[in-house]
Amino acid sequence: MNVKNNQRYHDTEIRMEAAMLKLMKHTEPEKITVRKICEQAQVNRSTFYAHFIDIFDMLDKMEAELGKELMERYTPGNQAFSEESFLPFLLHIRKHCYFYKVALNNRRSFPIQNGYEKLLSVIRPFCHRAGITDEEEIICCLTGFQAGFTMILKRWVDNDCLMDENRLAAILLQSLPSVLTQDPA
Repeated sequence: MNVKNNQRYHDTEIRMEAAMLKLMKHTEPEKITVRKICEQAQVNRSTFYAHFIDIFDMLDKMEAELGKELMERYTPGNQAFSEESFLPFLLHIRKHCYFYKVALNNRRSFPIQNGYEKLLSVIRPFCHRAGITDEEEIICCLTGFQAGFTMILKRWVDNDCLMDENRLAAILLQSLPSVLTQDPA
């Protein structure tokens, strides 16, 4: 039986996601259909719906996986918010530009709900140093940071990541909220 925890189920999901990525390279997102994904992946529509609610659910799951991969690789150095610390994000996004272009255009929420606890743990010491200790206020600081960061990245991917990532890292640094520009030590 093809259930969520077996290898066949997982392989089928990967095949459908790969089909989606392939279609995203050459097709406008609003023109991608479940039928096209199924044809590309050589699966039935019922198989697609056994894995995903709809195309937006598929994109959300793909983004969550890419975000998880990125956060696992990200290890801030001495300066958590620096040009150097932004480069892994920017290189990752450039590598998957076509995906992020679609994901950011279809964003229905910010990724705070999608496993970005590691970023929250990075921001928390900055907030504490600035006298912000209430957890809800810390989450508001994170949300404000993410909103600005996301919109700058959206502009970058909408322009096919043409700007050099080092220049964009400098712009991101200049755009940081003041609470994040203090030394947390």
